[in-house]
Amino acid sequence: MSIFMQRYFDYTNLMNFKIQGFFTTLIIGTVSALTISDAISQKVNAQATPSCNNATITGSYGSKTTGTIIGKSIAGVGLIKLDGRGNYQGTAIGSVDGSILPTETVSGTYSVKQDCTVQIRTSSGDTYSGIIVDGGREIFLLATVPGTVVVETLKKVN
Repeated sequence: MSIFMQRYFDYTNLMNFKIQGFFTTLIIGTVSALTISDAISQKVNAQATPSCNNATITGSYGSKTTGTIIGKSIAGVGLIKLDGRGNYQGTAIGSVDGSILPTETVSGTYSVKQDCTVQIRTSSGDTYSGIIVDGGREIFLLATVPGTVVVETLKKVN
């Protein structure tokens, strides 16, 4: 074998070794990245999985209500206290088509599911469905009463 051929084979073997090393490094890097990515994904999924109960929404909340009831515009504000055991009470003032209503006492019950959805029933029998957000600092509600389009937001009072 000539010196040229020997150097060519040595060079080829060296390049094959470097290419194999490159692919080995690439494979190890990819596996490491996927493992880290999976670990991060599991941590994010664990953090993203809500876990709520009635005690998630405890304390005083300011409320803001808007919508329509039987074709009439409504708006209202109030202060509601939730006891963490499924009961609430408070006061609210509202307006129907621009006519101000007197301040009234409100009360009822609520039930929170583990997925942070909430069902509320007022003492007058109206019902709301909603979701607890930001660790219980806010609650978004939608009236589930036929003939109404009412949205209510409750925000934790500091």
